[in-house]
Amino acid sequence: RNPAVREGGDRDSTLPDGRVSETRLIAAVRATEGKILIDVHGQAIDSYFGASCGGETANIGDLWGVTPPQYLRGVRDEYCESGPHANWIDTISRADLLRALQSDSRTDVGSHLDNLLISKRDDSGRAEFIRLVGEHEKTIRGWDFKIIAGRVLGWNVLKSSRFEVSRAGSNFVFRGTGFGHGLGLCQEGAHVMAARGASYQKILEKYFPGTNVKTDVETRRQDDAGSSNHATGWKSDVLADANVSASRRLPNAAARMLIISSDHFRLTYPADVDRRDANQVLNTLESARADYLRRASSAVSVNIPSLEIRLNESTGDFTSRTGQPWWAAAATKGRSIELQPWQLLKQRGVLFTTLRHELAHVVIDAISHDRAAHWLAEGFAIYLAGEGETYAKGARISLSPENFENRLAHAKSQTEMRALYAAAYVKVTEMLRESGEAGIWQKLNTP
Repeated sequence: RNPAVREGGDRDSTLPDGRVSETRLIAAVRATEGKILIDVHGQAIDSYFGASCGGETANIGDLWGVTPPQYLRGVRDEYCESGPHANWIDTISRADLLRALQSDSRTDVGSHLDNLLISKRDDSGRAEFIRLVGEHEKTIRGWDFKIIAGRVLGWNVLKSSRFEVSRAGSNFVFRGTGFGHGLGLCQEGAHVMAARGASYQKILEKYFPGTNVKTDVETRRQDDAGSSNHATGWKSDVLADANVSASRRLPNAAARMLIISSDHFRLTYPADVDRRDANQVLNTLESARADYLRRASSAVSVNIPSLEIRLNESTGDFTSRTGQPWWAAAATKGRSIELQPWQLLKQRGVLFTTLRHELAHVVIDAISHDRAAHWLAEGFAIYLAGEGETYAKGARISLSPENFENRLAHAKSQTEMRALYAAAYVKVTEMLRESGEAGIWQKLNTP
């Protein structure tokens, strides 16, 4: 529920079953139009949310092993403790748990399971590391353990990684609190705060400390004239065919979305996408991740965080979520990759190269600490994704490095952006001839 629903609509617009009427939802959206949540540096934040934090929100550094911004280091939450997911108990037989553990090489303890011990907790009480004892002994992050168990036994089993575990005969009994990863805004806690009269600003301040709401017309959806990637923080790929426009369907707030996970990716996708196609997206990402790590490791050390991937239901959803023009195939920011609809990317024949391109941006940003020149990042991403043949045929533009960066950040059309990407790729191929791929990895890693 959007905590802003209290601001715009009278009490009579709440339906008998407790749901909020469409009138109040529209009023809430209008009341917050053009407003963004920014950090102490004036940048738009990564606004995670979950169903229930169980009493304390998670620290993203402890949960996923990434450098945590101040606003995602966890806060005490006294409001969600009366919610429906405040406390839970799951009993899992040793045979079922062993079957789940055997499904993944990171947790496969062999033919039998003797014990499961929480070896370290983070400051929020979540199991940060778990030791598995059997024919073999394994240690794994608590969140990864939850994902592996859920993938086999069902996602309602082990609702969070904030749990205690004990033995009862041949069963393992998990007593936990919360539902989901626990990062950022706790929906059940926010609902209680709103019911007690807190404004949406106060709710956001609670769950994202040190941030504030700002009105900024530059954050509203950009039109077809293009947008500034530097201003929005998104890095995008361009649709392959400059002569065909993407679907102009409006955002569909009612679309039912599903979620599946692999070892390093969590994919959100519309329910009308076949599960086998969604799995193929995850398999492509896992394969590309392994390929990039292997290639980069010959020259530098790199750590790629777990990523959130979203296949949008419509082009309207994609543009409204990212602020990118309709002719962008995908966009990447931090740990998030947003994609145009699956059907559109598949129809153009660019689904898998687009996935590789966006993941390349994540790797390049991780190695360069987000300091790589825009033209170098784009040209190298095209090379890694295997899109070179397409861009090698593009129009050539000769620019100084300074003008190159400015033009890339403010491209006015799909045709101009493709020409700039083609020029970036040509510059990268020249570097490859001079110093090889290892030389570019090293250049990216040099401050």
